[in-house]
Amino acid sequence: SAIEPSKYNEFSWKYMVEIADYLKSKYPDTPIIMFPKGVPAFLDQVYGNFDVFGVDWSTPMALAKEKLGDRYVLQGNMEPCRLYSKEATTECVEALAEIMKDGRHIFNLGHGILPDVPVENAKHFVSECHRVSKR
Repeated sequence: SAIEPSKYNEFSWKYMVEIADYLKSKYPDTPIIMFPKGVPAFLDQVYGNFDVFGVDWSTPMALAKEKLGDRYVLQGNMEPCRLYSKEATTECVEALAEIMKDGRHIFNLGHGILPDVPVENAKHFVSECHRVSKR
């Protein structure tokens, strides 16, 4: 995030919540995902009428779960560079599964896929997510 945490609500978050509230009023059955970037210090200030909170790779998932896991489904937060190694991908997926074993979680990257990641490694990520989700 390019905004300091003390100013995040004033200049960004409240407008995202306003948009989410509007969308929920028009489409109440449509899930809304909020995905702020780089805001671990902001987690105590998160509020709003949305369903899923996207956790970027710079925010520890355990911290996001502690602060938000009782209110929102959490999505993320594998660091995209892990996809360059199948072993690192497996380690990260297993770690996320362990952290979120008692919570509501959607596996995902913590911020986009890099263009030069081998397709086979991306497929491995999906396979690993499916594997640990069956536990």
